[in-house]
Amino acid sequence: MLHLKESHPMITARNILFQTSHAFTRSLLSLTLRKAVIALAITGLSLGSNAVAADREIGGYVDRAEDRFVRNVWNFIKNFQGWQNVGGNRWAETQYYWAEPFEFNGSHLSYVDKMDLAYVAGHGSGYYIQTNQSTSTGVDLRFSPGYGTLAKGGDLEFLIIESCYTVVSAPEAANWWTPWTSIFQGLHQLVGFRTLSNSDNGIPHRYANKLKACGGIWQAWFSAVNEERAYASYHNSDGSPYPGFASAIMYVSTENDTLAAYAADPAGGSAGMKTWWQY
Repeated sequence: MLHLKESHPMITARNILFQTSHAFTRSLLSLTLRKAVIALAITGLSLGSNAVAADREIGGYVDRAEDRFVRNVWNFIKNFQGWQNVGGNRWAETQYYWAEPFEFNGSHLSYVDKMDLAYVAGHGSGYYIQTNQSTSTGVDLRFSPGYGTLAKGGDLEFLIIESCYTVVSAPEAANWWTPWTSIFQGLHQLVGFRTLSNSDNGIPHRYANKLKACGGIWQAWFSAVNEERAYASYHNSDGSPYPGFASAIMYVSTENDTLAAYAADPAGGSAGMKTWWQY
C-alpha cells in the first residue's frame, strides 16, 4: 500500500493513508512497504485555466554513452510517430537528437524548450544529466536557463529525465525547491528518479501508453515505475528496489496535468511548488 504525506517547510508533516490502484503488481505488494510522499510550499498560489487545444511537440535526447539510452528514448518516442490524438490535443515526436549541453542551455529555445514535452535518457547525478560520456560533458540543471517562459519564446511544459539521482526531492535536500527555481519559469512538471535507477526495460513504452490514455504526467510515471517492479526483486547498491524510486517536481496548479488537458503556465519560482517521491 501507499501512504501520502503532506508537509510544508515550516509545518510538521502528517500521514494520510489512501487506497492504491489495481495497477500495483504482486512483486510490488510483496515488498515490505511502498510509499509516495508529497512536500509542499504553499505561498501565493495562482490557479490557471486549461491551455488551448493545439498541436504539441515531443523531443527525445540521448546521452552518448551506452546503447540502452538510445533504446530508452526510442521506446518512448516510437509511440508518437505521426500525430496522436490525446483528448483535445495532438502530440508527435519532432526532434530526436544526441544530447548536447547547448540544447539545454544556450540554444534551448530551438531544442528542449521548443518542445512541449522532452524525454531525456542517460547517466545522471543530483541535478545533473550527462550528455557525452567520452568527453565528460553534461548539464547541471541548477544553472540552466528558465524553461517554458512563453514571453521569452520558451514552450516546455514537461521534462522527463530517465537517469539515476537527477530529480532531487525532499529526502535529499531540506530546501529541495530552491535549486529547481532556475528551470521552473513556466515549466509545469519534472519527473525522473531520486535514486539509482535501472533502465532498458518496459518503463518508457508503458509510460507513453499511460500518457496516451490520458494518465497524469507524474502519476503515469510513478505507475510505470511501480509496474516494472514485477520483473525483478533485487535491490540496488543504494538500497532502492529495482527499478529505483521515482520523484517529481511540480506546482499545486499543475499537479493534475495530462497530455489531454493541462493548466495554464505557472508564474515560475517556488510559490506553490510541490514534490512527490517514492520511498
